[in-house]
Amino acid sequence: MFGNTLFTKARFSKAVAAAAIGAGACLALAAPASADDVDPAKFGDYTHTFVSGTDPAAAASAAAEGKNVIVSPYGTSHTIACKGNGTTVPLYECLQEDDLGWITLQKIDLPAIGPAWVYFP
Repeated sequence: MFGNTLFTKARFSKAVAAAAIGAGACLALAAPASADDVDPAKFGDYTHTFVSGTDPAAAASAAAEGKNVIVSPYGTSHTIACKGNGTTVPLYECLQEDDLGWITLQKIDLPAIGPAWVYFP
């Protein structure tokens, strides 16, 4: 009986070592998640990619910084959700949450600002 216990412990140790090596290899080969992994057909929170059109300095530098402009009474204080991923698929079908629900934003080319998402209730 004592001999079988040692044999079993040795096999168990080898099995654990093999499993640890296998798990480490899987983790090393796994690709990290990126923004490109976002499903562009589903809505996502893109509030952080917008600047308020009521801030002239922010609106002027928006394109250079890769930001979108929003003209809305809420600015960026309320969630802005869009489809797309902003890199390989441009943002489209943007909505902004207001006090009554979600309002569809219209993308319009505004003088002195350029392309902007506009809130029309």
